[in-house]
Amino acid sequence: MWRALLRRLFGARRKLAGERVSGAQPSAAADPRVASDPWLQGLLADLGERYKLGDDQDAGTQLLRRTGRARFNPMRVWLRAGEKLVAGEYEVRAHEDLEKARALLDARVTAPLLALGLSQAEESVEEWGGQLLARRYQGRCDDARTAAAAVRFFCEESEQQLDTAAE
Repeated sequence: MWRALLRRLFGARRKLAGERVSGAQPSAAADPRVASDPWLQGLLADLGERYKLGDDQDAGTQLLRRTGRARFNPMRVWLRAGEKLVAGEYEVRAHEDLEKARALLDARVTAPLLALGLSQAEESVEEWGGQLLARRYQGRCDDARTAAAAVRFFCEESEQQLDTAAE
């Protein structure tokens, strides 16, 4: 009898928790920025529910990606819907040779992004525990699917923070 009662209680609790988790997350269409822009609608529809728009910044609207059950993390990817622009940043820590850091980015990142219509826009070097190479890639993607493929490359198919010592 106690087991039956416990099963009912835990079953009801799980059901309630499931409804709260699924009901607590608004869909991307609930964002007025997405609802008013067909390009953003297509981009986020292609990416799926793991992505949503974050805060608007000088670089554009930062993209958020859900990596856990309900938490969205800011990615180093920005969108400018009006210009249909996708931008993303990479950092490489170079301990000795800055050219090795550049070659690493060129080998892993530049060619795939060029194929998607994105190219190197900016590069900076900071002295911070060695040298830190920061490179920004951006490009106009008129097609929302191409933009989604670029976002997927930035967020899922490549590492945005590298270290030459690990290579």
